[in-house]
Amino acid sequence: MEHETLFTATKWDILKQLEHGPQSPLELTKKLQSSLANVSQQLRLLEMAGLVTSKRISNRDKDKPRILYTLTGNLSYLIATTNNFVDKKILSLSDRNKVILKIWFLEDPAVRYALEKTFWTIEQHLEKIEKIAYAGIKNGAPVLEFSGAAHLPANVELTGQFSNVKLVHSATPSGYVLFEQYSVPRAERRV
Repeated sequence: MEHETLFTATKWDILKQLEHGPQSPLELTKKLQSSLANVSQQLRLLEMAGLVTSKRISNRDKDKPRILYTLTGNLSYLIATTNNFVDKKILSLSDRNKVILKIWFLEDPAVRYALEKTFWTIEQHLEKIEKIAYAGIKNGAPVLEFSGAAHLPANVELTGQFSNVKLVHSATPSGYVLFEQYSVPRAERRV
């Protein structure tokens, strides 16, 4: 299947809904205000493309879902158009790739540069970090809040528009979440 046909409005809306967790075709139909036949067809196409997976559940109650759909995994559809290079591809993403991709979605190129450089400085501690969030610019410097057992410096010195990025340990990092790992069950996580 051509990649372009994967990202029609309905398919994209389905993917955005599945971002929040497993859902049945009926749930998606209600949220998207579409027909069950259309949503089911789009789900089949997304499943054939490897972007979603279905799971049958044993449920005999009337009006209860029998199939739940989820996103397959960590994928990105990348389109590159630069001088001397044009390509498109679906890529599997590691946790590190996901952080960089989220940084690239920020609007300000100077902030993107600063956060990307900072991430590569602290990424060796990723196993001990539960969550990293970009909390905005405070006192002229980008701020990353993080939780977990990692011992990170208070600042990462840089060259460029920003001379440093502030790193703030917080029990509950807030802002634009760049990284979050769920190795500890949600119920057991520190609040």
